[in-house]
Amino acid sequence: MQHKPLDRALLTAFAEQVQAAFGAGAFVCDAGCGPSHVGAFLAGLGLTVTGIDLSPLMVERAGALYPDLSFEVGTMTRLDAGDGRWHGLIAFYSIIHLTGDAEVRAALREFHRTLVDGGLLLIAVHLGEDGEATVHAEEMLGVAVDMEFHFFDLERLAGDVAAAGFAVEARLVRSPYPDVEVQTTRAYLLARRPGR
Repeated sequence: MQHKPLDRALLTAFAEQVQAAFGAGAFVCDAGCGPSHVGAFLAGLGLTVTGIDLSPLMVERAGALYPDLSFEVGTMTRLDAGDGRWHGLIAFYSIIHLTGDAEVRAALREFHRTLVDGGLLLIAVHLGEDGEATVHAEEMLGVAVDMEFHFFDLERLAGDVAAAGFAVEARLVRSPYPDVEVQTTRAYLLARRPGR
């Protein structure tokens, strides 16, 4: 986060809007949290964050890094959470690992179900240069990996978010920061569950 000023600004705006609607300490889910550096940033802004990740090792790592935050092992496509559990939900570069359209749509429906009326959703993804694509990576930032990534078409993603019941409020596209991250075009989508 230190070298990503636009990401910090968007997350700060997200936090401010959630707190304006639901008060200080509002409950937010960091879906597909990984080591939860994004969730920790939001917690530093006064939100109550629960990180969820499919990998028990990642949840263990996040808990070691941020012992004051709450973490759960789980999947975005079937969240173990009641209806309307959270005031806000972020999926920062996490739905990129849901390589099938059906999985992405299932996750979006779960995001809608687990947000309260008026709750905010902030998604960050990589964009495909020629539309949607799924790629397999064996190296990332100099580290050997075995991962698949879905590159999105922003208009199609916005349509899927709307079809899941959200009102899309903002879209933003940016170029990658040199020497800081994988060199792909990034997109951010802010949406609200209608009501309230």
